[in-house]
Amino acid sequence: MKRLAILWLAFTAAATAAERPAPPAGLTVDGAGGGTACPKHVVVTGYWPPTNEMLRPWSTDPAQNPDGWQGRDWRGLGFDVYAYFPEFPPDGVPFNDPRGSAGFIGSAESDFRVDYQDTSADFWRIMTDRRPLILITTSRGGDIGWEVEAFEGGHGSGDGDPAEDWISDDHPPETLPVRDSIDPRSWDAISRFRAGERLASRLPTAEIAVAARMLDLTDVAIDEQTSGNYLSGFMGLHGLYYALTHEETVAAGHIHVGRDVPAGDARRLMEVTLETVLGRYDPDALGCSD
Repeated sequence: MKRLAILWLAFTAAATAAERPAPPAGLTVDGAGGGTACPKHVVVTGYWPPTNEMLRPWSTDPAQNPDGWQGRDWRGLGFDVYAYFPEFPPDGVPFNDPRGSAGFIGSAESDFRVDYQDTSADFWRIMTDRRPLILITTSRGGDIGWEVEAFEGGHGSGDGDPAEDWISDDHPPETLPVRDSIDPRSWDAISRFRAGERLASRLPTAEIAVAARMLDLTDVAIDEQTSGNYLSGFMGLHGLYYALTHEETVAAGHIHVGRDVPAGDARRLMEVTLETVLGRYDPDALGCSD
């Protein structure tokens, strides 16, 4: 397909706009998806550092990534990779700021503040815009390294309000994901997948773990539990719920990144994770993101 694009461009280079023929059926030449038949989007998301820092090369926002977006046809694999994550003013370190403050949950201008309502709104806006075929969500963990989550959801006893299955985000006026404060699809996800009812990761967890261990940068594990019942688990459940309800999405899952993993190491681990996941698929055999 790429050779066909090059030949067509060469053939039409000398033609005027009026004379130039349309490209062959099914071919795009604007670079989206590396010349595949239509755009093939991958979305990666982050929260607290180091997850926001590790994703900067894939952000299209010049303020967040002044070096320029590197996600187009990433590594020649035929997918365009887009990253979304929050910023933590004034110094990028959330844990020296009061809980619930902008420095702790993220600035109002950035995506995916560590807040249930903001996460729900941003998630569905971005998914509607990008329609990803592959979706990898990430968040900061504790004394761990690169932890690939095997499941999400299943919290609480099943009694009472599903919002109470989750830990407060300490950001008023609503500190829990109450029904009227989040997108109806978010409510459906936390209402259906609770009390032991979980969704399994759609990532090749074992293959990711093998590839990550080969870098020898940090401990690597597959967590057979979940990302928990705070914002990490809320985001992780959203990713798997999206894949469940969108048949064109072929892979989704969550990764916890240890708080002490250097941002550069975390970025290399994300690179090898993307290589592992994207390399499993022929983009031309998948659906479109437009």
